[in-house]
Amino acid sequence: MGWIFRKHLSVKARHEIFGSDRALGRFNALLLGFLVILMAGCQQTTPLRPNIGPATTFNSHVLFGTPLSGRRKSVGLLNDAPGFIVHAQFWQLYYFPHVALPALAAQSTLMINKASPHPTMAYPALSAGARFGIVKNRPAFQAILHAPAVKAVSCGQATAALWPGMSVAMRLTDSSGLPINGSVLRQRVALWVWQPKAVPGKVGIAFEFKRLSATAAVPTLLGQLQILRTRKLAIATTYGAIMPFRFLNGDSQAVAMLITISPWTDTPANQLAAKYSRQSVMTTRNFHSPKERLNRPDLIAAIHNIGKLGVRRASLVYLAGQTGAHLTQDVAAVAQTPVLGALVKAVAAHTTHAQTMRVTTLGWVLDKTTYRLLYDMQKTKHLPEQLRIAMALHLGEAAWHASSLDEIARNLDSRRDYRLRVIKENLIYLEDTSPADRLTAYDWLQTHHLAPPNYNPLAGNQARNAALEKAENNPAYMRRIQQ
Repeated sequence: MGWIFRKHLSVKARHEIFGSDRALGRFNALLLGFLVILMAGCQQTTPLRPNIGPATTFNSHVLFGTPLSGRRKSVGLLNDAPGFIVHAQFWQLYYFPHVALPALAAQSTLMINKASPHPTMAYPALSAGARFGIVKNRPAFQAILHAPAVKAVSCGQATAALWPGMSVAMRLTDSSGLPINGSVLRQRVALWVWQPKAVPGKVGIAFEFKRLSATAAVPTLLGQLQILRTRKLAIATTYGAIMPFRFLNGDSQAVAMLITISPWTDTPANQLAAKYSRQSVMTTRNFHSPKERLNRPDLIAAIHNIGKLGVRRASLVYLAGQTGAHLTQDVAAVAQTPVLGALVKAVAAHTTHAQTMRVTTLGWVLDKTTYRLLYDMQKTKHLPEQLRIAMALHLGEAAWHASSLDEIARNLDSRRDYRLRVIKENLIYLEDTSPADRLTAYDWLQTHHLAPPNYNPLAGNQARNAALEKAENNPAYMRRIQQ
């Protein structure tokens, strides 16, 4: 009943409390002014500090790495001047406005669906209808957002300094999560801006989306990472983005961003942003050494499919071809079903952590696995002709001799050790008494541009030895072998 009593307070009672109508008016004006100041103060944010908005939480942090690499161990010199200053503001929009900005999807250089557990190359399903481009008239853009027909509500802003090799990630996350099987699913939209380490004066921009699936029987989060081309910025440039996005709470229909990226200038405001950015990085710079990600959704999908009948051969051939595992590629293409099954099983056992490998590392794991499988097989029985021929394509004359295969098997610590051992074994056969062995070894070396100059496998013993001795004393030839 208290609120009813206050609502019906008599004029006389109000006079007793406030003294007069004029005093009451002054009080109301003072109260209104205080509220305006309070609201204005809430809009001012310190760089890189959390800022809470309606139905969402905003945060920003600086890290070494990119949205594809993830956080890397710090290697930069933060004592140098930053390359860029990034300032971004976020709004929730309750109605989608009409803006003359290009479609976001048409500007992508790489798009990845990050839905767990098997990322795939994607079309812009989660960002359909999004717009992004340069804003030449900032006040006009903001006027569109704040029109009554749009109803924009500020939900976050931050400023960050970037050094070469560093990124800033600004995220707007659903305050309300959906509890599923002991975990909480939260939707998110994020802006990434980074300065490539090897390309001075350029910046990269990416957008990340996490949205609840509307079709899955059990609610899941779908993820999409949309990488735009890097761009060279010599002057301050402002970009606008408007993206259809609904959070669990509230009735907002979209998220708007206003992003200004400026080359570094030494001003008090920029110095303050650089200070907070250094602190943000220093608190986590050596927190852990993250594993590198494979960042090739097609390869992850191929690894997943090598265990499926009907597509395992094609998947393994594709995986090997994309990673430079040429021995695996040829063996997988010709192996009969029992051998293919054994190879697929061995590859699956050695690629359980493929997402933490580089492409070249994954290729070497495949070839090493294939070599060990064939090496173990040939110790108990003769290899089928097609497998022996496939080995000969990659090992030369060494493929036909158990002693050479033993030596190669002892040198599988790295692809370089493996390569050098195969070359050495074929060079040894250039001195063999068998013309057939010499010819096969020479043909393999010649195909790989490694044959000793002026060597003829069918020449006399003296001429062959002279050519080999001259090659051993030829620095250019020896460097070519060691590369």
